[in-house]
Amino acid sequence: MIMDRKVFTISSLVALLLTVCQFGAQAQFQAGVKAAYSLSFARSSFLLFEDSNDLLNYEIIFFEEDIRPMYGLMGYYEQGKVFVQMETMYKQTRSRFKAIDWSTPDRTTYDETKVTHFLVVPCLAGYRLESFKLGMGPIFSFILDQNSLFDAIPEFTERRKNLETGVSMNVGLKVYRLHIDVNYELHFNKVADFVVFKRAQSGFAQSPGYFTLGISYLFF
Repeated sequence: MIMDRKVFTISSLVALLLTVCQFGAQAQFQAGVKAAYSLSFARSSFLLFEDSNDLLNYEIIFFEEDIRPMYGLMGYYEQGKVFVQMETMYKQTRSRFKAIDWSTPDRTTYDETKVTHFLVVPCLAGYRLESFKLGMGPIFSFILDQNSLFDAIPEFTERRKNLETGVSMNVGLKVYRLHIDVNYELHFNKVADFVVFKRAQSGFAQSPGYFTLGISYLFF
C-alpha cells in the first residue's frame, strides 16, 4: 500500500510539472525541482490517563519527530518586485511514542513509531529586494498513508483528519535559476492530537514548529 502511494505521488508530481511547464510557457512562470531538509521543534512530553477510580492507568510518552529529506516541484512567478511561489513536496515523518500500562504488575510497555507520508503544498507570496526574498503564506499537508498507533491496546483509537494546515514564513535567496529558501513553519494541528482514550480526545497540546532549508533549480 505504501509503495503504491509513493508511485502515485511521484506520478502526480511529474504530471504537475508537465502542466506547470505548459502553462508557464504562456504565463512566464518558472518551474523546476526542489529538495529540502526539515527539523522539528516538537518537545518531548507525556500524557497520563486515569481510570474511574482516579488510579493511573496508562502513560503515553512522545519522544521526538524525525523528518526524512523531502523532494518535489516548485513553481515561481514574479511581477516586478512581487513574487508567488508554490511547491508540491513529498514528506515522511517518523514520530516515536511509548505507552506504559500501569495497571499490570510488570508495567507492560509498548514502543511505537508513527510513520506518516504527506503531500505538502506550501503557497507563498512576498516581496523581492535584489536577490533576497521575503514571503509568507499557508501550507497544506495531505496525508497519503500512515500506520496506526497502539493496536494492542483496545482503549486507544485515532481520529485524524486527512488534511493538516499551517503557516510558513520565508527568507530566500534567488541567484539566476537557483533558489535557496529558509522557512519557519507553524502547524495548527497539535502533536498527536488525534489520540483518543476511551472515546475522549486526549492528544498532546503543543503545536509543532519546523525549520526547513530548501534548494531549488528552475529549468526555464
